[in-house]
Amino acid sequence: MLTINDLLQAHQRIAAYVRRTPLVRSAGLSEQAGAEVWLKLESQQPTGSFKVRGALNAASRLAERTRPVVTASAGNHGLGVAYAATMLGLTNVTIFVPETAPAAKV
Repeated sequence: MLTINDLLQAHQRIAAYVRRTPLVRSAGLSEQAGAEVWLKLESQQPTGSFKVRGALNAASRLAERTRPVVTASAGNHGLGVAYAATMLGLTNVTIFVPETAPAAKV
C-alpha cells in the first residue's frame, strides 16, 4: 500500500521534469453533476497526458541507468517512457507499439 511518504518521494523525483498543471472548475459539468467538478489539465504535460508521471517515477528509480527498460503501449504510456528516457539519459529502452495503434498516437 502506498503511503504519503511514497507520494512525496515520487513528487521529488519527477518535479523537475513535469509541469505543474492548472486545476480549473468546469461550470458546465458542475451544473450537470449537481456538485463541484474540477479538471486537472494534464493534457498540458510535455507528452500530452498524465502517463509521463508514472513513467518518470519508475525510470528515476532505476539503480543502473544502463539497465534495459521494455514496455508495450499503443500511445500515451509509450510517449511517457520515451520522454522519461530522454530526460534521464536512459539509452537501453525498447517500446513495442502494436501495428493496430492509431497513427495519431505513434
